[in-house]
Amino acid sequence: MICSNCGHEFDDSKIFCPNCGTEVHIVPEFVPEIEQSIEESIQNIVTDVIGDEGDKTDESGTFDTTTDLFASEDESFVKKAALSKFSYIYIGAAGLIIVLLLVFLIVMFYRDNSSSYNIKCGDKAYAQGEYKKATDSYKKASQLDPTNPDILLKIADCYKSLDNVDMAIDIYKTMIDKYPDSTLAFSSVISIYEENGDYDEIDAFLKEYADEDMKKAFVDYLAYPPVFSHDDGSYDSAIILTITSDSEGKIYYTDDGSKPDTSSKEYSEPIMLKKGKHMIQAVFVNKFGVMSPVMTHSYIVLAEAPSPPMVSLDSGVYDTPQLVRVIVPEDCYVYYMLDGTEPDSNSRIYGEPITVSDGVTVIKLVAINSRGVKSETVEKEYSINVEKMFEPEVGIAFLKNHLVTMGYITDISGTSAIYPGRFDYLYSEMRYIGGRSLYCYNEYYLFGSGAKSMTGNIFALDCTTGEVFLLKRSSTDVYSISPF
Repeated sequence: MICSNCGHEFDDSKIFCPNCGTEVHIVPEFVPEIEQSIEESIQNIVTDVIGDEGDKTDESGTFDTTTDLFASEDESFVKKAALSKFSYIYIGAAGLIIVLLLVFLIVMFYRDNSSSYNIKCGDKAYAQGEYKKATDSYKKASQLDPTNPDILLKIADCYKSLDNVDMAIDIYKTMIDKYPDSTLAFSSVISIYEENGDYDEIDAFLKEYADEDMKKAFVDYLAYPPVFSHDDGSYDSAIILTITSDSEGKIYYTDDGSKPDTSSKEYSEPIMLKKGKHMIQAVFVNKFGVMSPVMTHSYIVLAEAPSPPMVSLDSGVYDTPQLVRVIVPEDCYVYYMLDGTEPDSNSRIYGEPITVSDGVTVIKLVAINSRGVKSETVEKEYSINVEKMFEPEVGIAFLKNHLVTMGYITDISGTSAIYPGRFDYLYSEMRYIGGRSLYCYNEYYLFGSGAKSMTGNIFALDCTTGEVFLLKRSSTDVYSISPF
């Protein structure tokens, strides 16, 4: 063993140097490379420690032992101080490593347990076209946050991008089970089926999963059975049967016991069921071609419907105004319309011949008996092409000027020559009387208070010559004219 103080070599069994008496310090044996590394580290630390005091070395590169910091002659003190500072640095570095390791573990724990982080990863993967990777991230996010419906939509979008529409539909249906008011989920499923033309699947899907409010939102995709206006059973009078549907499409029906389809009669107006037995079957087909279940109703009608009204004038083209006379069936009133619409008990009641004037007139008539049973509708169309020199509105001016000339009124405003009020004239119709086509004008008397009353006078103006006549009507509804 060599003394660390004087360098004297002596036996390893000694604990004091026999030359200078210095106590022997026993330390672990180091590997040379490690020992050299430690020495270099200590040297660097010592250099850092004394750096603030200035580099006090002599020309040989050794420390100047005259400095205040190393005034001690015991060189071991310097080494101990260096070793102590090294220990502090080692402990600090170890502590920093531990802190960094904890931060790393916390970050990894956050990533594994954060729904938002996994959603971000899924969004990034989806944007890069990595749909399988995105699906895995979204699924993990959904497990962490099962109450977020948007994650399910993202998963379904991934499956659509992977061309796995069946899985996408299953995801949407899962979402609908959790959130039955999700219009977006319903729209997405319908969109998939619609792209493939599977409209029957849309109908079945909505009927299985949608509530009434949701069905109303997508009613055009549904094919509900048509609705009949009358229930099955026996009726004392004829039935006017209507068949309707809540959505856009067509209704087809049969009355011969056969099953209806798109080649059957298309329902376009109410069906008159007269005395006898009737079985009506109908089906609704929506605008996408989806067919509803067939609806069947049976009826027994005990009463006979009245005969339809008989019209004296056939449909056709005429060059003069015409009178249309009607034969009214027994125990009935005849109701009619002049604009081509369907008449009912609120329409005009036939009481005197109907005048058809210039232009096209479509008359529809129906007979209704005292029990409210309605006959079939009779329709006539007349085209009247009258040769005329002026229109009815111009004829009013002609009429007033003539009456002023005759002294019947004092001016064209209708001031009466006898009474305090004045007269006014309104066009009513065109009639053909005595070989003339005549514009007919009803006369009204206007009191000072503003009240108006018909006088009973009807003036007629020849529509080609402008001649003025007074129109008269007999008790038998025969019209005649006399010059005025």
